Amino acid sequence: MRRWAFPLLVAGMILLVSFLSGCEQEKSTPRPSRPAPKKAAVPKADKKQQNETAKVEEKAPPEYVYDATGRRDPFENPLQEFQAPVVAEEPLTPLQKFDLGQLRLIGVILGKGEPTAMVIAPDCKSFILKKGVKVGKNNGVVVKIDPAGVQIEEKYYDFTGEVRTNTKELRLSQRGGA
Repeated sequence: MRRWAFPLLVAGMILLVSFLSGCEQEKSTPRPSRPAPKKAAVPKADKKQQNETAKVEEKAPPEYVYDATGRRDPFENPLQEFQAPVVAEEPLTPLQKFDLGQLRLIGVILGKGEPTAMVIAPDCKSFILKKGVKVGKNNGVVVKIDPAGVQIEEKYYDFTGEVRTNTKELRLSQRGGA
């Protein structure tokens, strides 16, 4: 295997030297300048044609100009966080100051009356949820309370500017034990 390595190395060196010697700058001799060509006399018929072509060139359509009205901004980040639709200026409830992921469902009460649920916020305060209560930063509303958890419907603007509805669910944690 080593027998062919040395001749290959020598051949490579020879090629490299030949390429580098071919890259040498040549001294250029200044070329004599050519006299400017003389303009031929233009007959009168050609002047009329030139005037007509000049008129045609004047009537050429204007350059294309891009009009971006009604289109989204291509430099705006489409992956930006979803924004909640603007609602009337009501003071936020304590539950609207937290994201849904920060709330922890600890109990659901089903009985004769309206079903209720209890959640704990990150500040260790507990709150009672009923159907229609506003929850979360995206103006979520409690839609349904069942034994498995609480369903919350949020409305937000997507990156195209349309209002979308998303249903999220807070579930009871399944704790094992005897």
